[in-house]
Amino acid sequence: MAQLDPQPQPPPDSQPLPRVVLVFFGLAALLLAAALLLYAYGRFDDRGEAEQLESIPAFSGTAESGIAAVQTDLDNLPEVGDLAPDFELAMLDGGTARLSDYQGRPVILNFWATWCAPCRLEMPELQRAQTEFDAAGEGPIVLTINEGDSAEQVGEFFAEVGLTLTALLDSEGEVGTTYGAFFLPTTIIIGPDGAVVAVHRGMISRDQLDMYLDGIAPAEGA
Repeated sequence: MAQLDPQPQPPPDSQPLPRVVLVFFGLAALLLAAALLLYAYGRFDDRGEAEQLESIPAFSGTAESGIAAVQTDLDNLPEVGDLAPDFELAMLDGGTARLSDYQGRPVILNFWATWCAPCRLEMPELQRAQTEFDAAGEGPIVLTINEGDSAEQVGEFFAEVGLTLTALLDSEGEVGTTYGAFFLPTTIIIGPDGAVVAVHRGMISRDQLDMYLDGIAPAEGA
């Protein structure tokens, strides 16, 4: 009977690596990956707050707030007690409005955008608040300041949600930048004297709105 040829054996240098060598290389790879992660984290952590904000996506996808990186300079933002910077913006109805036009009454500046889901949830509450202010003959006025959408987009949004609030168009985001509206929605409460009373980032409830308005000091002689 013919003898079968034995199976050829691999040369010595092609034998599988010993287990201890594989373990060594595996540990070395893990240590290298950990070092790279620490290095990257250190670089991120060393960056300034403004640069970190720029890396945040435009919308967080949560019910609390959207995020829009329209503010990169965090210095000189108006704070509580500061005089609110005046501005002039186009209105949705075609006119123009200045903040100073409303001096002598509380003003609620609400920065928003049509893509912002929390803004959509918040708007009907602001509409109800304005309706109640008007019915009671009280002074507060809500000025909604849209960040970056077209007049057509804003008009469609207002029609869809059933809003009659005053709508201003901050097409270039300049007013939003001035007021530090890097979170959308952001609401700024301004007193009758033109000073900032509160800065609220994220969705605002009616209770929170009333609390801020109740904190406005009465005018002298009132």
